[in-house]
Amino acid sequence: MYRLIHVPVDGSPFAEQALPLAVNLAKRDGAALQIVRVHEPIEGEFLHRPGTYGSALDRELMDNAREQLNATVSAVAEKTGLRADIALLKGPIPEMVARHASASQADLLVMTTQARGPLGRLWFGSVADALVRQAPTPILLVRPTETTPDFTRPIIQRVLIPLDGSQFAEEALEPAISLGGPAGEFTLLRVVPAITPVAYEPDQGRISGLRTSVLQQLQELKREQEAEANEYLEDIASRLRSRSLNVLTQMVTYEQPAVAILDAAARHSVDAIAMTTRG
Repeated sequence: MYRLIHVPVDGSPFAEQALPLAVNLAKRDGAALQIVRVHEPIEGEFLHRPGTYGSALDRELMDNAREQLNATVSAVAEKTGLRADIALLKGPIPEMVARHASASQADLLVMTTQARGPLGRLWFGSVADALVRQAPTPILLVRPTETTPDFTRPIIQRVLIPLDGSQFAEEALEPAISLGGPAGEFTLLRVVPAITPVAYEPDQGRISGLRTSVLQQLQELKREQEAEANEYLEDIASRLRSRSLNVLTQMVTYEQPAVAILDAAARHSVDAIAMTTRG
């Protein structure tokens, strides 16, 4: 259950596409919603020139950002009935977003993977990347499209959880359950690295340069790894099912885990992938 959800925005329509998902999660759990924007002070040699640059420009940009935040909050309230708060911060964007989330004890950050701010800087991609690497708060990344935010979109229910057998990876379990909710469907995925060399020749039933005995050993090792992976997944699944959660398991053997995860996500038609940043 979420209590406080933050949505970092930058004033662009792309960034606001994270709002429908955040609003629906907040309404489901009765959580507070806060729309966060960080003004990064203008820096550079040109600020020292005579004219309207410097602190005056910064103040004007801050005022403009506050007006946009208030307009966004009003639009959300009008379309969904949910009243959100705003937070306007000043400083380095990733650092301030992470610091504010930690100080506010936010349960979740919901943001798009890219956006373009009012000054034409395509910066949200790097901000999202920095937050994923540094922020202690769980982050839900939304891929933006060219369409306007759709507040009628269904809430997340099917969640894919890739696991690698480590305790680090298992730390994604509880955030994933919070994301999918009590009625969610959770698929635990374990990708076992393929150990068969590339030179395998299936039509001749052998591996180039290797004896049959070595091939048999590799096949036996593969069976052992797959059995261990399935046992591991079922152990975690049984613990989650004891909490009345709908849990599926899948084990696949593949050379590239990222490709296998995306393939599983497509086959299961999942709404989200939940995983830790390391494992």
